Amino acid sequence: MSIFEYLIIFAGSLFVGYLFFLLILKILPSRLTASNHTQKFEVLEEAKKQSDFIMAESRSTNTAKNQWLLEELDEAIIHRHEDLKLSDDTLTLLESQIEPSNTKLQKLENDLKQLEKHTEFAQSTYSDKKSLVDTAESNLRLELERVSQASALHLSKGMTDTLVEQRQLESQKLLKLFTEELNSGAKRVAARFLSRSMARYTPEFPWPKMTNAVEVDDRRVFDHLIEDRDGLLARIKELAGIEADFHPPRDSESPAIIKLAGGMGVERESARLALQEIVQMNPVIAWPKIGDYYKKQRDLLDIQALKMGRMAILELRLDDIHVEVQRLIGYLNWRTSYRQNQYYHSFEVSMLAGLVAEEMGVDPTAAKRCGLLHDIGKVLDYRIEGSHAVISGDYADRYGESRYICDTLMSHHNDLVLETPLAHVLKTADTLSGARPGARVNLEEGYQVRLRDIEDVIRGFPGITKSAIMNGGREIHIDVHHKRVREDEIQGMTAAIARKLETDVAFPGQIKVIITRRFESSTVA
Repeated sequence: MSIFEYLIIFAGSLFVGYLFFLLILKILPSRLTASNHTQKFEVLEEAKKQSDFIMAESRSTNTAKNQWLLEELDEAIIHRHEDLKLSDDTLTLLESQIEPSNTKLQKLENDLKQLEKHTEFAQSTYSDKKSLVDTAESNLRLELERVSQASALHLSKGMTDTLVEQRQLESQKLLKLFTEELNSGAKRVAARFLSRSMARYTPEFPWPKMTNAVEVDDRRVFDHLIEDRDGLLARIKELAGIEADFHPPRDSESPAIIKLAGGMGVERESARLALQEIVQMNPVIAWPKIGDYYKKQRDLLDIQALKMGRMAILELRLDDIHVEVQRLIGYLNWRTSYRQNQYYHSFEVSMLAGLVAEEMGVDPTAAKRCGLLHDIGKVLDYRIEGSHAVISGDYADRYGESRYICDTLMSHHNDLVLETPLAHVLKTADTLSGARPGARVNLEEGYQVRLRDIEDVIRGFPGITKSAIMNGGREIHIDVHHKRVREDEIQGMTAAIARKLETDVAFPGQIKVIITRRFESSTVA
């Protein structure tokens, strides 16, 4: 224990004795009897004895403790003295090492001052030389301007423009080269994609052809039509919203014909079926009930349309298509374009889009969805103004299709410019289904006529040595003679042929014209 702790114990003992003394005084009453005074003195005497005893004991204890503490303190002082001596030796060694460092530092400071003087001198010399060079450049520029009779600014701008033009020309050449290589590679890849896609596609469904006429062989029905032709035709138009026209027989062996046109395809087909049912019955009884017959056929076709829409969705393995959109898909069975059934066309486009999408690494499910829905607007385009592609996208959006699908539908005829892989897949599939020979009746019948007209247009231009019509009449490759057609005339000739085709030939889609001018030289050694 330390001296401080022993002093605290000693002071505490005195304080306790004093408190004990005060407590006794507090307890004794102020007025005591003689006996009480005697007891008081006795108690005080006893307390004093105890206090003296405690004090003596405390002094003896503190004396021993103090002696022990003094010995420890002397030992600590000796150790501390040794530590201080060791620190003094270390400090002396460090001071001896600092002296060389100070000398070296002084030398470095002197060297730095010398270097600063040299730097100032060099800067002064540089400034003088620079002023001389600037003066010489100014004089040389003035002399060059005098000799060349042109300003330096003008000459500098001219040289800069020349360099920029050279670099631009070189860049354009490289860009053209890279573009040609890219297009060539893209065409090869596209041809490979299409070849594999078409090889995998084998349609197994028939292509029905629509008829919009009802033949009337029964004389009674014919006579009844003659009697009230305008009223009956007006009734048909009112029910179905279509145009109806009656054509009498051309001779005694030909039947009369009721032709239907316009309006919604399913309504036109409902009217045709109703008329076909009526002409086989007693016209006097059946004609007044034409509304009932029409409603019956319309309800049956609604059921059939929904069934066909669901069948297409199941076969294509699609899901989550609204029931109204399914019905619109089925309605396409009674809508034609160039006499091509649009239900089977949409199904075919969906199949082809899925195959092409797989080849290109695009989502095939989204591609098939777009292919199936891309023409649903054709069901309603007779009563809604605008492109059928926009109508398709609008109705798809109305019935819960994603914005990406709707935008792609609107873009397949460029009503909305959308440069995405899915949009190009849809355009490719639509072109494959609609433009191949035989897909559309008018193309099948007029294909050879169109090829002959194209050949007549080509022959009307001078200098053509060879031509080839490719891709079903959508691409023309022409070779011209290098002596009869100059190189700078090729672009104008290409545009002239394209304009001539537009005015003289009827064709769907687009025709690409490619002209090649070659010069070949050969000899035999």
